[in-house]
Amino acid sequence: MSEKKKKVKKTYLKLDDQHESNVDENLTPDYKSLLYLLKFSSKFKWKIILSLVLLVSTSIIVIVSARAMGHLVDQGLIPNDFDKAWFYAGLILGLEVFAIFTGWVGRSLLAKYSLSSIYEIRKGLFRHVQLLPMTYYDTQPQGRVVTRITHDVESLEQFFTSSLGRLFNALFMTIVASSAMLATDLKLGSILIVSMIPAALFVFGTRNMVRRINRKMSRLNSALNAKLSEYINGIEVIRSFGLERWSKDNYDRAVDEHLNSTLDANLLFSWSRPLVSFLCTLPLIGLVWFGGQAVLTGAMGVGLFVTFVRYCERFFMPIMVLAREIHVIQQAFTSAERVANFLREEDEYVYFDGNGELGGDADFNLQGKIEFRDVWMAYQDENYVLKGLNFTIHSGEKIGLVGTTGCGKTTTVSLISRLYEFQRGEIILDDHNIRYYDREFLRKRVGFVSQDAIIFRATLRNNLTTDNLSDEVILEGCQKTGLYDIMRKSGMTLDTLILEGGSNLSIGERQLVALTRVLLRNPAILVLDEATANIDPYFERIIHTAVDKIMEERTCLMIAHRLDTLDHCDRIFVFEKGELIQHGTRDQLMQMDGHFRNLHEAAKKNPHLLN
Repeated sequence: MSEKKKKVKKTYLKLDDQHESNVDENLTPDYKSLLYLLKFSSKFKWKIILSLVLLVSTSIIVIVSARAMGHLVDQGLIPNDFDKAWFYAGLILGLEVFAIFTGWVGRSLLAKYSLSSIYEIRKGLFRHVQLLPMTYYDTQPQGRVVTRITHDVESLEQFFTSSLGRLFNALFMTIVASSAMLATDLKLGSILIVSMIPAALFVFGTRNMVRRINRKMSRLNSALNAKLSEYINGIEVIRSFGLERWSKDNYDRAVDEHLNSTLDANLLFSWSRPLVSFLCTLPLIGLVWFGGQAVLTGAMGVGLFVTFVRYCERFFMPIMVLAREIHVIQQAFTSAERVANFLREEDEYVYFDGNGELGGDADFNLQGKIEFRDVWMAYQDENYVLKGLNFTIHSGEKIGLVGTTGCGKTTTVSLISRLYEFQRGEIILDDHNIRYYDREFLRKRVGFVSQDAIIFRATLRNNLTTDNLSDEVILEGCQKTGLYDIMRKSGMTLDTLILEGGSNLSIGERQLVALTRVLLRNPAILVLDEATANIDPYFERIIHTAVDKIMEERTCLMIAHRLDTLDHCDRIFVFEKGELIQHGTRDQLMQMDGHFRNLHEAAKKNPHLLN
């Protein structure tokens, strides 16, 4: 295959696992998906079993009530024996009330502990979100992940809290009613059971059709959420470029696709449910025909006929319930499949083939010496973005990383934090292979400050640290970075609420929060991704001072988008197309007739060349 064709096929975003082109690859039998999710209810299994026993009891009680109805007619009403009539009437009333009570208790317990199971699933999903490798988020739209945790779990919740009880009740009722009919009259019972086969076959035969429609609705709902999330995150660009109509048209098309899939589902249910209702009346017609003839010939008593009428009601009503609930059930199976597939996505432990143990000892410290030995790294297949990197950074050294966009600077520093795996070579930290380190320990010892500070909706204290640090320690860190002076001028305290994304802070204030956050963690290795970019001159001076203090006695890697930020660097690494092509001090590189000098000259003409 030519290189051109390879580029055409190259893709970054994975298709939804419910997409028509790959749904067969991700197809999981319904029972397997449900069994996989039921493991979250293992701690409640005995209470759930109790609720199911109560539902079975309800089915048995109503069948006994139906048989008592026949005795009421045969032994009480027809012979005018009012004592027996009152006895059986009271018995029927008591059984029906008791059945209502046991059914209510059973469904209540099932709903309660099903909700507890859903809560465990939600916790498991969020825990899994935190354990997934970065490669997963690089290939999945944000809205798709959110849909798994919200819409799909809500579908499961609706199924477990309401439909599951009705489904089990219907299943038990069908088994008990059919057994009672066969035990009472084998011939007539067999005829009635056979007459229900068309309805059962129809429900079973249309389930795949319902499943396909539900998959399509779920996939389009996921795409709708992904597009909405994308447009909300990009609202500034949409407003700045006047793209409101363009974004609305795109969103409207996504809404129309979801609407059409919903209308297709409604069309299916509009003709299938009445047809099921008609097919469910066949046993009653059969009973009137064959049972009526038996009553007229004297082969069957009126009381037994009445009993069979009640049996028939208990027999075909579950099929009616199943027909009404088929949409919810199939939607739950679809959601169970999607949630189960999501939970089966390999986490970091699998992605990195285990975890190291170095750093588990509280006395273990990282000094910050870094060595790359013939490191090759690719995000996809064998499209290497880093090619044979070899360099050594000594503890406490300040290194600038320079190169045009896509040359491998960010990927290089990401490997140090073990955010991604590399395929060939070795990375050595303090004379130990990086794979031997515990990832949590390693990431705590590598501080990262990006150009765009990530701020959460929380107090200033919680945005600075989640460790149990005293206010004195936190404020001391704020004084070192200059954030304390800004707090005094603006009236902020550690308890001030910071809005989502830091919308009530300026860009400079956000960056100071990010720098203070790193300082309080006291990392051994510091990565700065142009921390002073897009900052006004006032804050730039403050942040430069803060950066100088943070860099003291730490190994520092500075990704430089502007060459004038390299003044504090001991050496400069020049990257091009994933390779380290030059390294040395700034003066040494300027004396060479090479790539850095060309970048320097080009940057004078175009300051944004490296952005």
